[in-house]
Amino acid sequence: MRLVLLSAVWALTACASAPVPSVDSASPPEGTITYLPPLVEITLVTASGLREPQSEQTETARLNLADALASAVPAEALDSSDPARAQAEALAQKLDAQPDPPAPARETPAELIALIRVEYDLESSASRLVQGGLGLMFGGIPGPDGIDQTAQIALFDPATGDLVWSHATEAPDPRDPKAAKRLINKLIAASAPNPGF
Repeated sequence: MRLVLLSAVWALTACASAPVPSVDSASPPEGTITYLPPLVEITLVTASGLREPQSEQTETARLNLADALASAVPAEALDSSDPARAQAEALAQKLDAQPDPPAPARETPAELIALIRVEYDLESSASRLVQGGLGLMFGGIPGPDGIDQTAQIALFDPATGDLVWSHATEAPDPRDPKAAKRLINKLIAASAPNPGF
């Protein structure tokens, strides 16, 4: 009887793992890409499932991603100005409102702008304890939507602001400089298979 009960609990727990974003099947459009400053948000998922922003850790991750991007692309392909940061934030809001997948562009522009966005949840020890107990009993997953550790690169038409192409993947911890560098290299490779630099 115990073996049957443990097997059922194990099966329910295995079915409740958080989904990993899939790789886009369409290849990215070709064109000259200008990279905007990367956006990142680190949040702590509490036992009640609330997400609390972690400003100091977010700033550390932002600096790591910005340094990694600056070392991965030539200076002329990176716009790290204040207006570019504001543009990145506006495009991120627009990206949240986009249908998934994006509507294909009628014509691919020769110049594109790239937005890199990372959302990384840290699970509190209390959340792990509570959600782990719930997981054993009901097959639950942490937090209201699970733990979100994703990175996305999106290419936009600079003239219209329309989304042209997008790719999402699982993100390593961007607070680690080496992990941030690997992530930036992976996103650049996905968006520009033949970057020309």
